[in-house]
Amino acid sequence: MSTALARRTTKGRAWTLGLAVLLAGTSARAHLVRDTAVLLDLGEHAVEAELQLPPDQLALALTGSFDAVPAEVLRERAARLPAYVREHFGASTPDGRPFQVEVGAVGVQRVQDGDCLVAHVTLRAPPGASARAFTLTDTLVLHQVMNHRALVSVRRDFHTGLFGEGQELVGVVSAQTPSLLIDRTHGSWWTGFQAAFRLGLRHIAEGTDHLLFLLVLLLPASLCARGGRWREPDRLGSSLKRVLGVVTAFTVGHSLTLAAATVGVLRLPSQPVEVLIAVSILVSAVHAGRPLFPGREPLVAAAFGLVHGLAFATVLAGMGLDSGALALSILGFNLGIEAMQAAVVLLVLPWLLLWSRGRGFTVLRIGGAAVGGAAACGWVLERALGVGTPLGPWVEAASRHAWVGLVVLAAVALGMSRRGGRREVRAA
Repeated sequence: MSTALARRTTKGRAWTLGLAVLLAGTSARAHLVRDTAVLLDLGEHAVEAELQLPPDQLALALTGSFDAVPAEVLRERAARLPAYVREHFGASTPDGRPFQVEVGAVGVQRVQDGDCLVAHVTLRAPPGASARAFTLTDTLVLHQVMNHRALVSVRRDFHTGLFGEGQELVGVVSAQTPSLLIDRTHGSWWTGFQAAFRLGLRHIAEGTDHLLFLLVLLLPASLCARGGRWREPDRLGSSLKRVLGVVTAFTVGHSLTLAAATVGVLRLPSQPVEVLIAVSILVSAVHAGRPLFPGREPLVAAAFGLVHGLAFATVLAGMGLDSGALALSILGFNLGIEAMQAAVVLLVLPWLLLWSRGRGFTVLRIGGAAVGGAAACGWVLERALGVGTPLGPWVEAASRHAWVGLVVLAAVALGMSRRGGRREVRAA
């Protein structure tokens, strides 16, 4: 058979398969067409790509048969799939120089509504070239199934403020246009830094356990510990100094582990970290009820900060950021965390200090400690043993009305302080 005839035969076979898939997709759920998803994480000199391919479409492209069982096809050809990915997926610079293609893990995973063959690919730009502008080519399924599509999205891109929480669709690859020009040169370091800062703000604002830990630590901050109990309010200067020491120590602790874990020096599984965070809240709640470590609050806050920093790092770890982008991400994210913590302290602490000098503050302290301890117990059971309780969800639901709680706190603190003042005047 001549080369020209072979090409015509291959092309005709591909179009026949495409037409067959189109017709079958309207009548049989087994051949329902789903799109390939290409998720890109962009760096300065390399692109990390996650390919999510529908098994039935890939099996059809590999065998050309509707009767093939996708699971069996993928199992039989598992050893050859990395080479297949390298052959049909790649990138090149705007002037035509190819990227180096490295195929990592390839296997079937559950993705949203069904199983997909997931392949992790690294595209390395040639020397002197940037990975922020390139032409992407994907014919993994399209070289045989002509009505298939690949939806290409950017998942992470520091310069445009994408950190994996959302995806930006940048184009569609089809049999008619198997290549897509991607240009991300419009971003900037400042945009990435701002996005990291906002991410830190949101992480604390939405992190009920982190906020609860901070609030429980603040409950006894204005009191003196004597004889194993919390007694009368301390001097204002001493109270503020103690709060500053606790917040600073917590900041130093979580900053250390945030940086170490993000760059890969320190890694722990997420489950024990989440359990330890719940334990830190429980210990702090007990301390708010009765002093466990009076005078040593900054040391304890620093130790617990180390644990919380490991949880913060899960947001940035594994992003594959370049050194400059990683440093700015850590800095911006950490500053966002500190800004939100400072806002919480500034909004809550004045009312706690005011109420502690009035009547009924013990009720607030014991009640707040009880709520924090109950929520912590619920989280420990859920995170360590998988036992669901309503305690944690109740606190998380209440946190969505934090402004209402702050207004109530302010109003009651003002009322109690005035009563306390009138009582002192009468006694005099």
